[in-house]
This record gives sequence, structure tokens and C-alpha cells, in this order.
Amino acid sequence: MSLDNKELTFWNLISKYTIEIPAIQRDYVQDRLYSDMMQEDCDIVGDIVNSLQNNTKLNLHFVYGKVDNNELVPLDGQQRLTTLFLIHWFLSLGSLSDNDKQVLSKFTYETRPSSEDFCLKLVKESIVYQSGLSIKQQIVNSKWFFLSWKNDPTIKAMLNMLDVIQDKFSQPNKDLFELLCSENCPVNFHFLPLEQFKLDDEIYVKMNSRGKPLSDFEKFKASFSVLFDINEKSKLDNEWLDIFWKLEKDKPEIDIKEVDRKYLTFIKNISLCFWAEYKDITKEERDNFSIFKTYKTIYVSNNQYLKQIIEIFKSLSAYKDSDGYFEDFLGANPDYWEYLRFYAVAQFFIHCGSVNNTNIESYNKWIRVCKNLINNTLVQGPEEFYKAIRAIKELTSNISDIYKYLSSSESKISGFLQNQFEEEKIKAKLILDDTSNGWLEAIIDIENETYFDGQIGFVLRFSKVNDKYDYHKFIEYSDKLKRLFSSEFQDNFDCLFQKALLTFGNYIVPISSRFTFCRFENSLRAKMDNWRKVFNDETKSDYLKHLLDYIKINSIKRDLENIIINFEETENDWLSLFIKNNGIIKYCVNYQINIEDGHVDLARSPARAWRKKAELRSYVFYKTRLEGNESSFKPFERVWYYDSSDSLPCAVMDLWDYQENYSFALDICFEENEFLLVFYDRNNRILPDEIIEKLNQIEFISDIERTEENEEIIESCTCTIQNKVDFEKVQKKIKEVLDI
Repeated sequence: MSLDNKELTFWNLISKYTIEIPAIQRDYVQDRLYSDMMQEDCDIVGDIVNSLQNNTKLNLHFVYGKVDNNELVPLDGQQRLTTLFLIHWFLSLGSLSDNDKQVLSKFTYETRPSSEDFCLKLVKESIVYQSGLSIKQQIVNSKWFFLSWKNDPTIKAMLNMLDVIQDKFSQPNKDLFELLCSENCPVNFHFLPLEQFKLDDEIYVKMNSRGKPLSDFEKFKASFSVLFDINEKSKLDNEWLDIFWKLEKDKPEIDIKEVDRKYLTFIKNISLCFWAEYKDITKEERDNFSIFKTYKTIYVSNNQYLKQIIEIFKSLSAYKDSDGYFEDFLGANPDYWEYLRFYAVAQFFIHCGSVNNTNIESYNKWIRVCKNLINNTLVQGPEEFYKAIRAIKELTSNISDIYKYLSSSESKISGFLQNQFEEEKIKAKLILDDTSNGWLEAIIDIENETYFDGQIGFVLRFSKVNDKYDYHKFIEYSDKLKRLFSSEFQDNFDCLFQKALLTFGNYIVPISSRFTFCRFENSLRAKMDNWRKVFNDETKSDYLKHLLDYIKINSIKRDLENIIINFEETENDWLSLFIKNNGIIKYCVNYQINIEDGHVDLARSPARAWRKKAELRSYVFYKTRLEGNESSFKPFERVWYYDSSDSLPCAVMDLWDYQENYSFALDICFEENEFLLVFYDRNNRILPDEIIEKLNQIEFISDIERTEENEEIIESCTCTIQNKVDFEKVQKKIKEVLDI
């Protein structure tokens, strides 16, 4: 029996096909039955009752759908089909044969797994009908009914509709069920297979407006579809919609609005990329880009873009987004790098079609090169963005064999970091010249380490011997670097890596007006402000190479420890204080310091232009000579370190109670290349004469101040340890203070 545009009954359809309400459809809603036929007051169940009881013909108008492998997927009419399914089930209660069960169980919902399971249980498990009790309650009370199903909007609507059906029909009726299933059934409709009767804009808009008001996106699709020919138009709501549905289908609950959002976001974002190919966009234009206002400018003025988006749609249907570039592109607010990475994927679709077994190698080469260029170029504004877009577009002329192009002396590019492009040229030549694929595997292996992320030019430099790149040295350096930059060493072992590297030379790098020992954050900006300044500086990278030459892969931690142990500390050498003393680098927020005339401040706040600071030598003195030894400094009760944003940082000894009125304190500071010891009262009282006298005897100078009445007073006494950074002398002087 052909189903093309014939008057059919529900039983005709379900006998021949499985009817699956697709996930793209809205939930079943009982009060939306004839509303899609523009009738305000309707009673579809009452109409069917009258039709069956009086054997008068009732036509339920058109149902649209597509047929594929004995499965019928309705795209319009799901409300009526669901109601007919429920009527068949109710009337058959108590008389449904096994064969009839097989037929009715072919009706299912893809909207949610719970809806699908409910329809199957309803037919297979059924109920023993009890007259006088709500059919809804009878079902809910059944052993097979899950309480969680009460939250499924489709199941709730079905249960409510069954109460309506029970009210209209009173009770199950075998004769009326058999009439529904017979060739003489008076209740029918027209079915239009979508494959033969192409769904154009006008029908689509009418169809959806009957069910619910069109969203802005649906209105946009209706207008946008006018640009496509009849063969592509229907795909906007079928094959191409499936692309975005598949992204949501594995979630516990499908969010249809999220499907639509991602669909619209894709069209909007890829259109912005097309626009940037020829328009110098501003930040405002990028931030406020409206596909509703610009799609005609982009697609009508240049028909090539329409062909290109069709190619992208076609390729996406089979695309495995293993790198997450497509998912990132559909995010609520993708950054420029996320735009560019998927744009590179889209360009492959446009020029080479879907990724398959015949072109997968070309795809991998293309994406690897583009990813390296994109990920290692700061793209922070619209000008950098559109220049990068055009650079990728220009590269597509060599998309099928990008390595061959890169290895030629004529290859060039703009819009990306030039050093990275030069690095890609070297790597391409090494890969092409190596038939064993050893270089390819080794390069990709180190490139894929998160911190390096494709930029490994310094490793290639390390492995160069007599103007040739040594494969075995490259492997050796790569393996050691992977360990040093792994989570095992990053920010662990008290900055063992950084301290060992300092022994080979001052590798620290400038960041703003400060310096950093380098951290391991993974953002490109952070990488470029930290270790990449080491990698790309010939002198500093030599320090790293010397360290790598010293350590062995199987004993890295022990070798780093030995480097530090064998290094001789000098208190006058500020670098050695970081190397030989535990916790000093880690104490610096973001590993940052400031150096001025030999004076070294340690960052104590995360702000880019931090003000709160500690001072290196006084802090090292505190950590090595004071901390943890409070009991040795009686009568001072407390020892601590004071970091400050508005005064001189220092180690502090305080809470020396004296004669009930005094609380003495001693600040140990370092300023102008000398230690200062300042003795004073916490309550800002004038020091007692006997204390001043004793302090003067141990080389403390009284700090004379004057009151408003011009009276001389002494609130503090200061001792200066001159000419040499001498922790022993400072400690000895503190002991003298304790003895006064």
C-alpha cells in the first residue's frame, strides 16, 4: 500500500511502520490538538466518539513526516497521532490480542527515554480496567509505573488525556476498537511523505505556527531557507538539525531551547567568520554581530558563502569532534581562538569535503599546523582576528598538502606569530624527509604536552648538532622536558626545578615592571609572560639546556637536588638565597619579585602592579633564624613577619611586657644594603631611661624626636649592621638585646 497523499487511518500507518515521535518535536500537550488546525473551540475526542458511534466520516487533515527503513517520523501531527494511539489503547482494554499488542507497541517517543518506556509499558503491561476509578489513577497505581514519570510533561499530558477519553467513551469498547482497525474506519487523515513533497518555507511556517508561536530563530530559519534550493531547504529542519540534536541526546533531559541556541549560534558564528574574510570588523561589530541583520549582506551578495555553509553542514553530519573544536565554537561566548580553530576545520570541509578514510591524513596535517599557529599567536582583538581569518583562508590554496608548501622556501604567511610559522616550516621539512615517521611521532608527542601546545622550537635548537637536527637528542631533551613540565614537578617539590635552574644562571624574566621565576599557567598570555621568555631567549635557554644535559631521565628529582646541594650559598648573593633556602620562591605570590639596586622585594599580593611586599633578606633571616624558635627569644613572646604595602617590611619580635605599662618590640629590617634593628614600645610610649641606657651600651643609637613643646623624647633606638650582609652578626645582636 502506498502512503503517498492518501486518506489513511492510524491503524494503516502503525500496521506498516513504527511511528516514532522525534526528539525535535515539542512534548505532547493535551490542549494542543486542533489548535494546529486554527480552531479555537475544539473537541477532538468528542468528534471521534461521534464519528465512531454514528459511523460518520471524520478527516483530521494533514500529517507530514518522513519514512526511513520502515520507520515513520512525523514532523507535524504528533498531537493527533498520540491521541489516536491513546484512544486505540483505551478502547482495546481487556480484549487486546498479542498481535494487536505488537502493532500498538510500534508507537514510541524519542523525546525522552521515560516517554518511550511509558508507551511500551502501557501496551505490553497494560492494566486490568476498574470501572468507576480514574484511568489515570489506575495506571499510576500499577506496579510498572515509576513515580519519576510524573515529572515527564509528555506522560503527564497522556495521563490527563486518558481521563478525557475515559469521560467521553465511558469504558473500553471492543466493537469500537475493531471499527478503528477495520478498512471501514471513518476516522482518517491525509499523510504527506516529506521525501516526495518537499517542505518549503511557507508550509513549515504554517505548520509550526499551528502548534505554537514561532521563536525568533524559527522565523530566521524561514527567511534564511529562501536562499536555498528545494533539495537543501528541507535539510534545515531534518539532517542539519540532527547535527545539533546529537550534541544533546546523551544528556539526562533534553533541552530543546539549547538545541536551537546551538543551531543559531553555529550559523551566527560561521557567518561572522565569512564576514571577517573581507570586512575589517571593529570590536563593537564583533560583540554586537546580528545574523538577523547581516545574513543577506553575507549570503545574498556572495553566493559562494551559501555553497560553503552547505558543505560545512554536510560534513558536520559525519564529523567526530574529538578535539572539541565544534563544541567550543557553539559555546555561549567563544573566544577568538575558538572561532579560529573551528574556522580551520570548516575550511577543510569546504575544500576537501567530509573527513573520511581517504583524506584523514590531509585533515590531520592541516589541523595540526593551523592549531599550532592559532594557539601560539595572541589574538586579543578584532584586527588580529580578521587578519588570522584571512591568513587561514590564504593557506587553503595548499590545504591538500600543507607540509609540502611549508617546506618550500617560497612559503610565507601573515596574521600569525612569525616565529611559530618558521618553526612549522622546520618541522614540516623534517617530517617530509623522514620516511620512517619517527620525526612525525616525536614532534607530535612533545607538541601535545599541554604546556608546550605546539611551540617546541627551542627543543629543536637544543637538538641541533653541526647544523643538523639530531633525532635521538631531540627525543632525549623532549622526554626530560615532559617530566619537568608535568604535573609531577609543576609547583611541587618546593620549586626544585626553578632553584636548580638558577644555579646555571639568572634565568628570571621581566613581567610588567617586575620579574618572575616562572609559573606554569596554561593560558597563552601566561605562557608568553613566563617560560616562553626563557625558551625564546638564547642566553636563558642555554641555562635550561645545561640543566637538561646534567640530569638523567630516570633520576631527575635526585639530580636536581644534588645540583642545589652542591651549590655554595653566599648571603651577599641574593640569587643564592632563593636557591639554598626552602619556601622562598613559593612565598612570592605568582613567583614574582622586584629588583632595584640590589634590593629585592617579594610579591605578597596578586595584583599585576602589586604593592604589598616582603623583603628578601629580612624574610630569609626570619625563615632560617627565627621561625619556630619563639621559646629562645624570651622575654619576647611572639616572632612573626610583617609584609606591607605602605611601610618597610620586616621580621618582628614583640609582646615583651615591661613594668605593666610597656610592650616592647624589635623590628629586623633590611634597607640600603644593611640590616636595621629598631627597638620601640608598641604603645608608643617614651622608652624608659634604663632601657635606653642598656641599648646604647650595645651600639643602639637613640632616635631623638621633638614634641610640639620642643621637648626631646626617645621612642625608639636603632642599631645598624653595616657593610656586610651577615646573618650571624644580626643574630648575635638580637641575643644582646635579650640580655639587657
